[in-house]
Amino acid sequence: MMAISLTGILLGGFATQRRQAETELNYSAQRLKILHELDQAILATRSLSDIAAAAVAQIAQIIPCTRISLAMFDFEKNEFTLLAIRTDSETLVPEICLPLAAFGKLENLQRGEMNVVQETLASEMPTAAALLLGNQVRAYINIPLIAQGELIGSLNLAKASLGNFPTKLKEVAEQVASIVAIAMQQARLFERIERQALQERSLNQISRTLNSSLDPQGVLCQIVQLTGEYFAVDRVVIFAFTNRQIQVLNEWRMHEEVISMRDFTAPIADWPDLLDPDSDFFCRHFFHAPNYAQEPSTPARLQQIEQAQTLSVLSVPIFVRDQLFGGLSLQTTTTYRTFTSEEINLLQRIAEQAAIALYNARSYESLEEIVQQRTQELEHEKQLSEAANRAKTEFLSNMSHELRTPLTGILGFSSVLIEQVFGILNDKQMQYLELISASGKHLLELINDLLDLTKIETAREELQLEQIFVAEVADACISMLQERAQAQGLQLKLQIAPDVTSCIADKRRLKQILVNLLANAIKFTDFGTVTLDIAQTSTEIQFAVVDTGIGISQEDLAKLFQPFQQLDSGLDRKYEGTGLGLALSRKLAQLHGGDITVQSELRRGSCFTLHLPLREVLSFEFC
Repeated sequence: MMAISLTGILLGGFATQRRQAETELNYSAQRLKILHELDQAILATRSLSDIAAAAVAQIAQIIPCTRISLAMFDFEKNEFTLLAIRTDSETLVPEICLPLAAFGKLENLQRGEMNVVQETLASEMPTAAALLLGNQVRAYINIPLIAQGELIGSLNLAKASLGNFPTKLKEVAEQVASIVAIAMQQARLFERIERQALQERSLNQISRTLNSSLDPQGVLCQIVQLTGEYFAVDRVVIFAFTNRQIQVLNEWRMHEEVISMRDFTAPIADWPDLLDPDSDFFCRHFFHAPNYAQEPSTPARLQQIEQAQTLSVLSVPIFVRDQLFGGLSLQTTTTYRTFTSEEINLLQRIAEQAAIALYNARSYESLEEIVQQRTQELEHEKQLSEAANRAKTEFLSNMSHELRTPLTGILGFSSVLIEQVFGILNDKQMQYLELISASGKHLLELINDLLDLTKIETAREELQLEQIFVAEVADACISMLQERAQAQGLQLKLQIAPDVTSCIADKRRLKQILVNLLANAIKFTDFGTVTLDIAQTSTEIQFAVVDTGIGISQEDLAKLFQPFQQLDSGLDRKYEGTGLGLALSRKLAQLHGGDITVQSELRRGSCFTLHLPLREVLSFEFC
């Protein structure tokens, strides 16, 4: 009996061990399955809240607890976010932000160690215990979430009964925490990259919008509006330092209930820290006050803070051409807000873009004022010049008429004397009379040119357009000057292209232009030829007067076609003339709708070309 009982005991012990082994094996298999499912669920999303919800739901299947929660720490903002909570009945994603102090002690977690509390009644509970652990908790454990050596959060397990947490449970919790920490870090990095991309897009949009306007007031309005909409604050103001005062230039408000600061001005003495050469603000840094009322302030400044209901402030300076212009300020009036380093950096970059846009707008406005002032000056100068020209033209016209009357008498009497109607003259007398007559005729030509010039300048000249034969006009001009050319030993040639037959022009004025050009060419040519070469294009007829004369330097070309300008205007002038011929010829050409151009090289000759447009009309009046 004894042997049988011992054998039974041994067999029963082996059976118990086998059942325990099977239970352990099944638990391990289930744990691996759930960890795999957790890994797959985490990989399927990049959202922190979705990762947290999946994590606490999967953990609840392998770790029996009253409450499971997941928290993420932000040491820069000095706060933590409760991402997800799992109870017996549901999974919650509250995403509540609380101060880090409400979480409790973090020393163990920062060392990478668990924080285990076996009896809550004997321990100091954290302020946020009700949210993190629930109201019925008697024991809890905080498992650190470590990623790349940094504490980023905590996995919190709570139960309603006393007692130690099993070692296996802690091992499983650590495994889960490791998977969740990696996933959360990747999600944080992804969100950071997305935020940076959004910031760059927003900054580019703000930059394009600001630089699309050159109105300073419009730029100020766009700065505050775009900045306020991006940061979602209650109020944005842009202020300037002018005349020892701080003045708000423009503002944006989230809604009408936010108190306006649009008309705010105050002595700079109330803000001595902003203009202190050693202050952060003056040194291109920033002013950040999560609780503005607690900042050191003057009584007047505290009163202004209270009146504007300002809770939190972030201000960055605006420097225009290395001079402190003012600042761009984000303000909250409903909740306190701590701005991150990314937000501060973005606001500083917006301020830099704003400075460029303000400089461009102010420069354009200043340039507009200068242009407007200069335009007024030029208009006044133009009026004076036109008045002077009218006076000059009227004077020349009147004088020309007055001179023609006695000159006509001189020419008439000299002509009678030359014909010896009242007696025979000796050779000397005849010589003097011929000189008087020639000088009178020359003076008459000058007076006629002056009258023609004044008529054109006062828009009183009318052209008598008609269809004329080009060869007939050209022959007449050549015949008129042939004797003068031969007297100087020059060959005067005429060349007409076969396709040139007729043109529409004022016959008398066309002959006057060609005679002037030919006479000039003969006058300034000592030897060689003077040629009138006539050709036609699809749009115009070209009358080119080509000579082998003295030519014109590039410096003197600018003086051509100016009335009373002579290129050899020194005391030892060799060539006679008043300089009116070319000026009059060009004005007559322009009156026809054409022009006169010149090509010349010193000591190589010149080519003056009259361009007359081809016309189909037979009448034209200059007005």
